[in-house]
Amino acid sequence: MSSSRDIELGSPKSSNQVSPGSPPEYNNSPPPDYGSWFEELKKTREDTDDNVSFGKRFCSVIVGSIGCTIGLGFMIGIPVSQIVIGFLFLNQCTIQRMIPIFLVVWGSFGVFKTLISTGERVRNHLRKNQGEDDKEKNAKPNPLDGLVSIFLFAWFIAGNYWIFSVYTTVNMIDPTSALYCHSTLYLFAFWMTIAMYILVGAAILIACCCCFVCCCCCGKKDGADLEK
Repeated sequence: MSSSRDIELGSPKSSNQVSPGSPPEYNNSPPPDYGSWFEELKKTREDTDDNVSFGKRFCSVIVGSIGCTIGLGFMIGIPVSQIVIGFLFLNQCTIQRMIPIFLVVWGSFGVFKTLISTGERVRNHLRKNQGEDDKEKNAKPNPLDGLVSIFLFAWFIAGNYWIFSVYTTVNMIDPTSALYCHSTLYLFAFWMTIAMYILVGAAILIACCCCFVCCCCCGKKDGADLEK
């Protein structure tokens, strides 16, 4: 009696039952995307025929990853800290007055370069979303970014001279000395310069690893072609 009453009243229990012979209902929602950048690299290897093209696309996939974007966001804190330290101790380095100026200029142009690079990435992303396939236009380098990079390189070389030329004679204790430089200012500039060399070494190591991965992928593809 209770089951027939549930059917007559259209209870939720009876509405979920499937009548005999009727087709089952399926959820038409799209499946979740489980793709990763590893799969994108695999697809890149399959779509490219020569090693040069694969190397270019491999680098673009790595650079365009989310992790790289987040890293660039954190990197803007470094030039900001250079500007702050340089301004705070602008007149507290008698032995070499260019050291705080070096930090301020280096940090200012570093922020400027980061903003330029971020703007280029956003513009290229918007063009891609709008369906623009003009690869030559998207790949065209920004001349302003190149000029800033050249200036930063030359300014960094000059900063190396200003910092390391007084390394053995700097006095970080007596403010009245002609050889005085505030310890926070000098040590910050010194270790920031050393950190740049470490980053360059790490970048070279990563580039070598990328080349090694490319060679391995190329060797696997050539072996698969020979087996076919």
